[in-house]
Parts: sequence; structure tokens; C-alpha cells
Amino acid sequence: MTRTPPARWVAAAVAVAALALTGCAPQSQQDSGLGAASQADPDVTAGTDSALATYYTQDLSWGECDYSQEDQDAAKNLECARVSAPVDYANPGAGDTFVEVSRLSASEDDPQGTLFLNPGGPGGSGVDMMLSAGFFASASVRDNYDIVGFDPRGVERSDGIDCLTDQEMDEWRAEPAFEPGTETVADMRATYAQIGAKCHEKSSPVVAHMDTQSVAKDLDVLRAVFDQPATHYLGFSYGTEIGATYAHLFPQRTGRFVLDGGVDPTMDERAVTLDQAKGFEDNLRHWVQDCQDSNNRCAVGTDGVAAGMEQIQDLLAKVSDEDITVSDGRRITAVNAVEGILVPLYSTASYAQLNSALEKAFDGNFDELMGYSDSNHGRNSSGEYTSNVSEAFTAVNCLDTVSRGISDQDMAQAAETMAEEAPTFGPYLSYGDAACQGWPDEPVTPLDSYAADTDETLLVVGTTHDPATPYAWSEALVAELGNARLLTHDGWGHTAYVSGDSCIKDAVDNYLVSGTVPEQGATCG
Repeated sequence: MTRTPPARWVAAAVAVAALALTGCAPQSQQDSGLGAASQADPDVTAGTDSALATYYTQDLSWGECDYSQEDQDAAKNLECARVSAPVDYANPGAGDTFVEVSRLSASEDDPQGTLFLNPGGPGGSGVDMMLSAGFFASASVRDNYDIVGFDPRGVERSDGIDCLTDQEMDEWRAEPAFEPGTETVADMRATYAQIGAKCHEKSSPVVAHMDTQSVAKDLDVLRAVFDQPATHYLGFSYGTEIGATYAHLFPQRTGRFVLDGGVDPTMDERAVTLDQAKGFEDNLRHWVQDCQDSNNRCAVGTDGVAAGMEQIQDLLAKVSDEDITVSDGRRITAVNAVEGILVPLYSTASYAQLNSALEKAFDGNFDELMGYSDSNHGRNSSGEYTSNVSEAFTAVNCLDTVSRGISDQDMAQAAETMAEEAPTFGPYLSYGDAACQGWPDEPVTPLDSYAADTDETLLVVGTTHDPATPYAWSEALVAELGNARLLTHDGWGHTAYVSGDSCIKDAVDNYLVSGTVPEQGATCG
């Protein structure tokens, strides 16, 4: 087996950092099977295609949420339910799947609506996100909205796909990064073909229908089931792609949308990965500078940023070349170590933790770096994978991918460019296209555009030094949507609303609660 992170590294770890058809006709709401008339009628179910009417008019049965025992205190004000949806919107009679939702009722007696949350990913759990609803939605927002998190189809509690056992996941993660000198791209394809086959063997048919367009259609079912004439939405990272897709498919159903850490869904996989590798390289340089300026015990010394970066590159090369184990006996690979560095770079609040992890790694103890890698895959200290984030991440990305036709030669050229422009991370993040070339399910036909003729102006929030969703992506998303405004956070780290910047928080809150759109060119930080 061989391993490389999938091409779209739009990580599911927004929460982790706080504690990526045939035919040429444009895909419209009518050809999605949802009925064009539903856009113009204020009735939440009017105009719905008869084949989907039962989904739009279903009643929910609310009860206790399936949270772990240690989370019961945080969950005491939450209630959960399951919403039925067709596995395949192109063939609604082919069977059902379901979407799990978790709700925190508004503090006010007469809330102004429901606000749906998504933490990103693909593969992030909106139901788990609700355990920290007070962190992701401010008091004024919680006063005025019922807050609802949902696990997208195939994720976690929503008919979650299952592919690898815990042992198989450990074995897969223990494989070294792909090395074209010793392996072939065909080996990479074969690995992901095997993983995909296991997904189909152990999961429901939803595994072949986890694409973002289907998730957006589920969101419209949620809107109707919650008796909302318009969808209000707060999405982070990959969650912005869900939101942008929804706004294009259902512009007249789109209410107040905050898309924080914008994704440019029109980019191909190589461009995405290169931008992210460069973004994380930029943030690592910032960490080195900050560490050397403010820490008497900086793990990379005080001889300048270039010297500090070289030390980290040498450390990763050492992990790649040697057989190094952590305290539980597992081998740590260069990809594990890279992940262990990337996760703390999501927030400047985690800079001290990165220094601690690297300081120990330079002394030969890689437990903390491996721990961050484990958290990115949902592995706990007992060796159990408590979520299916890695499997869902791969399934969604491969269904959404727009460039499976890239040649082996083009991948090799892209890998060379990555190594040149992002010398720390680039060598370990290449050849992601080959993974999806081996995936057993064909990708969906991409949308012809993301233009959204909405009544409400959408709010896109971009951070100037965001490593996972670079600022240029938010700029591009605003242009693609059309009726959207960019709010800039001049700072470091992934996403802005939960960064602690009061200027961003107030602007987003005013938009969600009062509908006040920030002025053109508004910047915080």
C-alpha cells in the first residue's frame, strides 16, 4: 500500500484547531428534481417534485442525542432527530438515507429563524460541533436563532460509511509517503481502489452519493422540515462549498449566509494542493518567527527563520528515512509528522503546543506530533477511531473531483513544483490525484457555475494568511457567487469568526441578527 493525503486538504479540523452526468445543460433547480416553482413560492414545500414531497413534509421525532457519557453535560440542552433523504436525488425511488441533526433552541421566545452550522471537512461532524455551540455561535446569535448542526450524508451519525477497521486504519496511516522512485502511480490507484471496495462492502449505498451537490439538496430538505421559508447558514472551510452550492441551486431559498474561510470550488486538485502547501509553509514561517521572537526555549533556536525552517525539513527527512516509533509502538511516518505540524498551525492559539511537540521531537519523542495526527483522523488515546472523518473525506473529495484525467507525467511535474514552492510540506502532499483515479465511484458532473441570484447578499469572510483556505479563494468565491460581500480578516490561521477578533465577530453577528452587510472593503485585524 502507499499513502498520500487526498488532494483537497480542506481539513475537517476547524474544531480541532480551536481546542479541502453526462450532458452539457446547466444544472438548475428544475433538473435537480426539486421543482423550479418551489423557488418562487413562500410555502416551504410548494412546487416540490411529487417524488420528493414526502421528504419535504416529514415530521421529526426529537429525543436525546447519541453523545458519549463524558459529553452529557455539554449536551444537556440539545435534542436530536433524523431526517430522511433519498440516497440518489436523480432516482428518489431507489432508497433512503438519513441525516442526523442536533438542535439548541433560541433563548428568545420568538426566534427569527433556524441557523444551520457546518464545521468543514469534508467529514466534519456538525452534530459534534453542537457540543461547542457557545463557541461557534455568539450569545446574540443564539438568542435570535435556533442553532442546528448536522452531519452531512455518510458522515458519522448520518448513515456514516465504514471502510477500514481500526487496525487497518493504523496500518494504512503507517505506510510511508508516496515515493515515485520506488513505487508507481498504479500502486497508489490500487490502494485507493482497495479502500473504496471496502467502503462499498461495509457501507450503505450512500457511499456513492456523498457529493456536495447531494449535501446541498439535503440542506434544502432540512430547511423545509424545520418550516423555514429561507435557509440561514454559517459554514466554515469546506462548509463554504456546501453553502455556495446551495446558493446556486436554491437562490430564492437562500437567506443570510456566512461563508468563513472560502473555498474556490472551481479549482482543480493540483492548484488546490499547491495553494495549501504554500499557505501552510507561510504559516510555518510565521510560527518560526513568532517562536524565535517570544520564546526563550524556541524548539528551532534563534538563528533566523531560514535556519528554523531547515531544521524542521531535516526532522521530516529523518522521519522519512528512519524507522521511528512512538511510545505505543506505532511507527511515525513523515506524513504523520506533517499532519502533526499542520494541525497546530490552524490557530495562533496553538503555537505553544507546536513548540512543545517539536521540542520533544528534536529530542526523539514524537508522541505529541503523532497525537495531533491522530486527532486529525479521529483516533483516541485508546486506539479507537471515534469518527469516520478520513473515510468520508476521501469519498466526498473523489466524488467532487474535477480533474481525474491528469496524466502521470503532469502529476510528476506538479510534484516538482510543489517541492520547489513549498519545500517543507510539498514533498509529502503530492500525487493526490492518483488516489481519486483509483476510487471506484465516478465523480459527479460539476456545476457549470456558482452564480447565485439571491435576494440576500451573502457574506464571505477571508483571512489574509489562512493556510487551509487561502485568502485568494475567498476573493474568487465572492466573484463566482455574484451577490456577495467580502469581509477581510488581516491575520493568521484558519477561519476568522472563532479567532477571537471582536471586529469580525461583531460584523458577522450584525449581519446574521440585523441583516447589516459590512461596507465594501471592510477589514478587521
